[in-house]
Amino acid sequence: MTEAYTDGACERNPGGRGGWGWVVDENTFGLGGDPSTTNQRMEIRAALEAVRALPRPLTVWSDSKYVVDCFEKEWWRKWQANGWKNAKKEPVANRDLWEPLVELMTPSVQFRWVKGHSGVDLNEVADRLANAGMLGDVLSAPLDLAATVKAATSAAGRRFVVTAKWTARCKACGDSYSVGANVTKNELGWVHAACGG
Repeated sequence: MTEAYTDGACERNPGGRGGWGWVVDENTFGLGGDPSTTNQRMEIRAALEAVRALPRPLTVWSDSKYVVDCFEKEWWRKWQANGWKNAKKEPVANRDLWEPLVELMTPSVQFRWVKGHSGVDLNEVADRLANAGMLGDVLSAPLDLAATVKAATSAAGRRFVVTAKWTARCKACGDSYSVGANVTKNELGWVHAACGG
C-alpha cells in the first residue's frame, strides 16, 4: 500500500499565486504552482497529481475536508448524476479538476483526513512542498525529510523566510514589499520577515 500526503497553498485566497505538493518518501514527491488560483484548487490539484503519479493500492492523506469529503461522502456521485450541478443546482466549483480526479478513482484508491499542522511528519513535508511550488522553487531527490520536518515544526521553520518573487503589501504592517525582499508566511498571510514573529 502506497501512502501519500498532499497539501495546497495560496498566498491570497482567491486569486493569488498558489502551489501544491505531495510526498510519499524522500525520493517520491511532486510539487508545482499556479500564478492565480485558490487554496481549494491547489488542494484538489495536489490530490490529482498524486493519484496520477502513484501506484495502487493508494491512500491519499489530506488536511482538506473539501477533498476528503468529496470521496468519503461520495459527493462526486451526486454531482455526476446531476450533470455536474451541486445541491443548489449550480455548476460544481472546480469541475475541471474534479472530473479528471474522479476518472482516476478505483476501489484501490482511498482518501483519509489528517489534521493540518498537528505534527504528522509527512503532512508537514507536503505543506513545505506546496509552499515551494507556490514560490516556483525546484527541488530534487532525495529530500532531507528530517530537516524538512524539523524546519516545518520549529518556530524558525514556521517562518520559512524566502525572497519575494512579486510585489505585494505586508499583511502585518500594511507596508509594501518588492521583489527580492525577505518575506515569510504566517497566519495573516505573506509578511515582511521582520513582521513574521
